[in-house]
Amino acid sequence: MSLSKFMPSPFKLALAGGAAFLAYRYFAGAPQYDPALGGRFEDLVEAPPEALFTNTKKKVERFVFPGSSVVPVLIFYGTEYGLSREVAVKIEEKVNSIDGLWGRVVDMEEHDMLEMDREQIVLIVTSTYGDGVPPTTARPYYDLIGADVMADPSDGAGIMDDAAKIYSHLKYSVLALGDSAYPYFCRAGRTMDRRFEQLGAQRIMPIVEVDQEDWAVMDAWIEKVGSHVAGLKASSVPRDNDYLHEKALVASASNGFGRKRPYYARLGVKSLLTKINGTGSEDKETIHFEFELGDSGLTFTVGDALALQPTNCPDEVRALLKLMAPLVSSGSADQHKIGTPSWHYIEDGQEDRPAKMALGDALSKCYDIHNLKPELLQLIKDKTKDSKHRQFLESLLAAGTGKTNQPLQDYLYNHHLVDALQQFKNTISHLRLDDVLSRVSRLLPRYYSISSSLKHSPTTVSVTIAVVRYTLHSTVRKGVTSTMLADRIKEGDRVPIFVNPNPDFRLPASADTPIIMVGPGTGLAPFRAFIQEREALGALTDPALNVLYFGCRHKEKDFLYKEALERLHEERKIELITAFSRDQQKKVYVQNRIAENAEAVWRTLSAGGHIYICGDAAHMAGDVHQALVYIAHTHGSMSEHDAAHFLEKMEKDKRYQKDVWF
Repeated sequence: MSLSKFMPSPFKLALAGGAAFLAYRYFAGAPQYDPALGGRFEDLVEAPPEALFTNTKKKVERFVFPGSSVVPVLIFYGTEYGLSREVAVKIEEKVNSIDGLWGRVVDMEEHDMLEMDREQIVLIVTSTYGDGVPPTTARPYYDLIGADVMADPSDGAGIMDDAAKIYSHLKYSVLALGDSAYPYFCRAGRTMDRRFEQLGAQRIMPIVEVDQEDWAVMDAWIEKVGSHVAGLKASSVPRDNDYLHEKALVASASNGFGRKRPYYARLGVKSLLTKINGTGSEDKETIHFEFELGDSGLTFTVGDALALQPTNCPDEVRALLKLMAPLVSSGSADQHKIGTPSWHYIEDGQEDRPAKMALGDALSKCYDIHNLKPELLQLIKDKTKDSKHRQFLESLLAAGTGKTNQPLQDYLYNHHLVDALQQFKNTISHLRLDDVLSRVSRLLPRYYSISSSLKHSPTTVSVTIAVVRYTLHSTVRKGVTSTMLADRIKEGDRVPIFVNPNPDFRLPASADTPIIMVGPGTGLAPFRAFIQEREALGALTDPALNVLYFGCRHKEKDFLYKEALERLHEERKIELITAFSRDQQKKVYVQNRIAENAEAVWRTLSAGGHIYICGDAAHMAGDVHQALVYIAHTHGSMSEHDAAHFLEKMEKDKRYQKDVWF
């Protein structure tokens, strides 16, 4: 029987997850997706110019009352990479433009400062992350109000009476952000919309779902919800003060290490895991990095991710500075001072972000120079005096800036910022620097699956990273973070890091529960941590309880952690099953090995075991899923429908977890 008939629909196959986190081309900046750089993200947005820069050395107080009686509006967002926050800021601008209304932007991470019984109008913006779950920092709020993304949408059970009393007076609307390339599109937003309704809140207007950074849809929602909110002013109660101001002052006193203030960790070990023979595309350059935690107090659980704050390649920054030089009125473009971008983290030795920083530093640390945004092309079109350029851009943008404009998407996909500035350099020289920078995406942290256990190595944290290099427009381009670490960071140097929890990729509570781990390539990373954790607990006593499927191209070239894994296998601590796709005429992959071991796989799953998948979502994860459905159907004596349902229930019970990326 062919396995292809068991291919699940996109909404049944949960592909994405937490750690290496979504290696979309904008992270790598490459025309190919590569798992080494982390993952697809959703934060390619245009920040309003007035929100771009921090212009004071003093900490800006939040929620300072405007000084007259107004109706407060809560703009409540949940974000993993920042897009929801950018949208929230634009909603705030719209609300504040309406006489008598006052918008306040609050991250769901800060939900404990809210008093919902004192709110009246709530505008919610939330992304869907990974395996159809809320953003990591928003999870506690979802849990607080019982918003379960795994619940049946028709199930209204579990509504908390106390919460219903607090929420029933609210008027709300939801803007759900997502990525249709992943299953469970916008599920976190749909869940929040449904939960507020269950709690008795009154929907202002229907939920709107957005595919990636489609600003045409988002801007239309902002305008429409603004009109609805303006109409609610007469029935709302104006206030002369706001409780959030004092609470925000208390919250701002925290100086723990995290996204806003990363820890500068010393690189203790840098070790090449693969053999480089100079044979071009056959070479895989993958490196083991070990960072010292020092006195940071940082902790993590196996399954979590390590976030690194990257810097752009100096050669690429210099090329941009040369093209931007005409935009600087005097002096060196590199040292030209601009307002420090508001999203920039607090650097080592600083108490807060400085008011200004050099343009060269900003391009290095703050801007995603591999990502080209359509808003910049629109600006060039509007300002150019070159008729050929205008004609080209008018044609390119004729179908709008959304995802349905394929010629535009192809252009953005194959051009970095420097390519556009070079192509239209005659027009660029007539633009304002602020106008250009406001149309460049911010540089985001990169997330990598942690490949070590604190129980095994209590003073360090490790990651396993494949290095990305490629050619675009006849020039060598580089993955931002992977080549920073490979080429410019040496042992003893310090790198800004923080831990990003991934509660949806966890070992079973009992070390006696059997697990199957499927991790080809750098997808092995979290399973190295799993194995270290169980070994430290003395739980590697039966290889049948710890089965690892690993695959790569060549056994002698890119078999990661080969000696350590083979030793564990020989000592009968783990069952190691390998697939080397290029070592024989017929290619063999991990999904083939799973099918070959169908009886053992079914025995583990039917006995309550857990299965984990980490790696490529485009092919491997789907093929493994097909194999699992086939195994449940044939060895579990189930119908095709029941086999699919069996895996869905495993997923719901957290026995089938995935951390995969495109």
